[in-house]
Amino acid sequence: MKPVIALFLATISLINTPVYSEQPTLPCLEMTLEKTGQETNQEIFNICTTAFNHIKDNDYGIALNVVLEGLKQYPRSFALQTRLAMILGDYAGQFPDPDQQIMLQKSQEIFNKLYLEANLQSKKDMFYFKNEYYYRSALHKEQYENGLQMTEYYWELDEIAEYGHKGYYFQGVGAANYAKQLLLKNEKQLALEYAEKAIFAWAQYFSYFNTYYNAYVHYGLALGILGHKQDMMRALQRGADLIKTDLNFHEFKEIIEFVDHCSEEKAD
Repeated sequence: MKPVIALFLATISLINTPVYSEQPTLPCLEMTLEKTGQETNQEIFNICTTAFNHIKDNDYGIALNVVLEGLKQYPRSFALQTRLAMILGDYAGQFPDPDQQIMLQKSQEIFNKLYLEANLQSKKDMFYFKNEYYYRSALHKEQYENGLQMTEYYWELDEIAEYGHKGYYFQGVGAANYAKQLLLKNEKQLALEYAEKAIFAWAQYFSYFNTYYNAYVHYGLALGILGHKQDMMRALQRGADLIKTDLNFHEFKEIIEFVDHCSEEKAD
């Protein structure tokens, strides 16, 4: 029998590496989520913040456990269900197939469910959900535009520093990955324009927050598309240093391989 992931049994090992088991089922991937409501409070916000702090350190397993525990108390929370879908999708890259595909499918299933329930949510939850939904659905132009709308909405509010600056993160991820899509379609000039948009967004984001490793993944992608290979490597190394790993970590490695492949094609 091939091993399947056992992330969350009765007791969780709070470690960063995946845990495998001979168990044929995984409760986390088989759970049926309730229809969300409009419930929001400080405790839900604190749970989301705690989960992000673990994600920031590349501790996705712990972050997932935090969200699952939160869902026991707030099963109809749109924010927590969104975090569950996001973490499953992002964490999947650390597992081999078929486990990776199972996690990605569950992530997309939750996002598709939430898409039908999103209209009545707060602006904050909607901006965040759209960013994650667009990213997982590879709608990166829409992701970039959602980030623009978010920063415009928060610009005159006191929350721009506390929360609104995340719109620059959404812009940076969306623009960099849309540039990648355009490059793959051989629309090089437009790809370069969006890579430059990404660089501008990252400059803004880093002025508020510069210790999230994942930001340097997408910043590095934009730099690589623009041909700044050395700067790309410095950005990726910065990201790797933040989570105490090296450039063989899958998120960094994928960027390096993509840019190297583009360079080889250009040389040919």
